[in-house]
Amino acid sequence: MAIEIAVAVGELAPVEIKAYDRVWSERFAVCADLVRGALGGYAVRVDHIGSTAVPGLLGRPHLDIQVSVAEPEAEEEYRAALEGLGFVLQLREADRRVFTAPTGALPAHAPRCETNVYVCRSGGVLEYDQLLLVQYLANDAERREQYADLKRRLARQCRNDPEAYAEGKRAFLRETVRLAHRAYVDFRALADLA
Repeated sequence: MAIEIAVAVGELAPVEIKAYDRVWSERFAVCADLVRGALGGYAVRVDHIGSTAVPGLLGRPHLDIQVSVAEPEAEEEYRAALEGLGFVLQLREADRRVFTAPTGALPAHAPRCETNVYVCRSGGVLEYDQLLLVQYLANDAERREQYADLKRRLARQCRNDPEAYAEGKRAFLRETVRLAHRAYVDFRALADLA
């Protein structure tokens, strides 16, 4: 799946990563307002996901936005609104649609950076895993630094191959989601004992 999404969202060579920048959160806020305004109440949640959502984590300087809806398959409820903002549908998967907007495609007051929107099912596994992954990496400095090291190494090795870069992160991210689930379960168990 990482490879298909990397290709779909146009992650072109060269692979370049940058140190965390607080402006990423500001850019997300502007784009999130645009998306919420376009989708109205159909968007149950609009969240900042991906590396740029994790304070302290280096990343590729583009925005990843997760939009949770009741039925991702009901594209007629949201596709035209997203396309009206400048997004293009790139990929259909079970319970998820991927839209992209290259730099400059969004309205003039929007940030000038590549922006990807992942429409997923509200309350679904994809939504939960992405939110949990961001929170886990934000709160676990050791795992965050391990991920940063992996990204640096892959960016050097796969500089001209974004598909290989995405694939190289896959096992680490799967394991991190597993660890995040385990940490949440352990936390809940402790809370239940109190």
